Amino acid sequence: MSEKTLRYAAKALIIENGRVLCLRKQGDIGGYYVLPGGGQDPGELLPGTLARECLEELGAKVEVGRLRFVQEYIGGNHLFKDVHGKMHFVNLYFECRLSEPVLSHPLSPDAGQVGLEWLEIEKLGEAAFFPRALAGRLGRDGEAGPVYLGDSV
Repeated sequence: MSEKTLRYAAKALIIENGRVLCLRKQGDIGGYYVLPGGGQDPGELLPGTLARECLEELGAKVEVGRLRFVQEYIGGNHLFKDVHGKMHFVNLYFECRLSEPVLSHPLSPDAGQVGLEWLEIEKLGEAAFFPRALAGRLGRDGEAGPVYLGDSV
């Protein structure tokens, strides 16, 4: 059996006025959107990971709130298996609030990051937004968290 690489990541759910703040990226599939955040470094607590990643990708400090969603992504099971085939990601989505405005030019943008965009939550299903499993779940305040999304895209 081939060895898989396990990676934990913290992702920011920054929601204001019915919109969620996303990274706009450009890649092999064209333009798409993801939430800010990234991989946890050894010895780093998840809220610290998220604070560091948001400072790098948004150029802004955030206040990290409660854990809302847990998603696993086993690369070999999905569309991007050629790139992520040996990866197993565990993504943890936290509610966050901006402590300051985002910068127009982030300090250390992600590979392929071409901008930032506020997307309407009600229209996420129509956008090239990942993970798709979140598109219909954001904005539901009644769900007791955290919610496990399983192995999803």
